[in-house]
Amino acid sequence: MAEFLVEVHEQEVAMVIGLHDFEKVAPQRVVISVQVLTADVAGDAAGYVDYDAIVGHIRARAGTTIETQEELVRGIHAFVTGLPHVQAARVSSRKPDIFADCAWVGVSYPARPIV
Repeated sequence: MAEFLVEVHEQEVAMVIGLHDFEKVAPQRVVISVQVLTADVAGDAAGYVDYDAIVGHIRARAGTTIETQEELVRGIHAFVTGLPHVQAARVSSRKPDIFADCAWVGVSYPARPIV
C-alpha cells in the first residue's frame, strides 16, 4: 500500500469571475491546479483517484459565472474530496490577465500545502 500525489496542473478555462463591473462583462482566463493526496491504496485499477472526473469537473466551469476565486476553489475542493480514495486535496486558482504588471492573482484552498 502507498500514498500517491495526483496532480492536475494549470488547466485553463474561460469564465466570468469577479466582483467588479469590468470583470463581469466578458469571460476571463482562469488557471486551475489541483493536488490530491490519495488514501493508502495499492495504485492499481481498483484503488485509484479518477483524474478524468476532476478534469471534467473543471471543464464544466467554462462559460459559468461566479463572484470570487475563493468560492470557485472551495466548490472544486468539495467535489474532489468527495471522490473515492481521496485523503486530502488542495485547489489553486489564478487569474493571469487581471493586472498588466504582475503574472497572476490567485488563491489556494486550503491555504496550507497538503504535503
